[in-house]
Amino acid sequence: MLQYERHQALMAYLNQHHTATVRALANHLYTSEASVRRDIAALEAAGLVLRVYGGVVLPEHKNDVVPVELREGANSAAKEIIAAEAAKYIHDGDTVFFDSSSTVRRICKHIKNRKQLKIITNNVRICQELKDTDITVYCTGGEYFKKLDCFLGSYAEKFISAINATSVFFSCKGLSPQGLLTDVSELEISMRQTMLSHAENRYLLCDSSKLGQKYAFTLCHARELTEIFCDQALPE
Repeated sequence: MLQYERHQALMAYLNQHHTATVRALANHLYTSEASVRRDIAALEAAGLVLRVYGGVVLPEHKNDVVPVELREGANSAAKEIIAAEAAKYIHDGDTVFFDSSSTVRRICKHIKNRKQLKIITNNVRICQELKDTDITVYCTGGEYFKKLDCFLGSYAEKFISAINATSVFFSCKGLSPQGLLTDVSELEISMRQTMLSHAENRYLLCDSSKLGQKYAFTLCHARELTEIFCDQALPE
């Protein structure tokens, strides 16, 4: 396939799916990931696409919900640091909410030896991560969203509402200069608000790429949190 044909096919795929990983595009175009990255760079220079870690998005969809495959790769090193620090705040005997964020999922590897720990989550990958441990894991159920690999909606929130947690560990897409926690997904915001309202301690995991960002839906204000974990010092 010639370069211009790949560009046309790539744009056609994005017009249908709005976002894509480099791997998915390489498989779709029957070409190498290196070629796809060069094509993405050329299309970005022309203003047709925006690169994100591990993939690409159409400019008009930059504020859409990001698929879990792209979330997992973005700012991975910072997320690992944040997750390791947050794990220190989970103790034997705790009952803990984990939201569906990729940063929170990274906590799992640091808590597998905790005793009498209960984790309640709407994240399918967290359940899989902890399946071979002695941790008691509850999954909310509810409506399954393939793009996010998690459960959301009223049934999931009803499950959360019946539990009194020691802590909640969660993330969001943006932390504004005014201290507002915001996101693009109304359903994810609603789920997190339910978790926050049924937890004694509230811990935000926020890598520095989210600082200064503001999106359509407000979750809460930073002053309502117990602690914020970030890979750089937070502004006043």
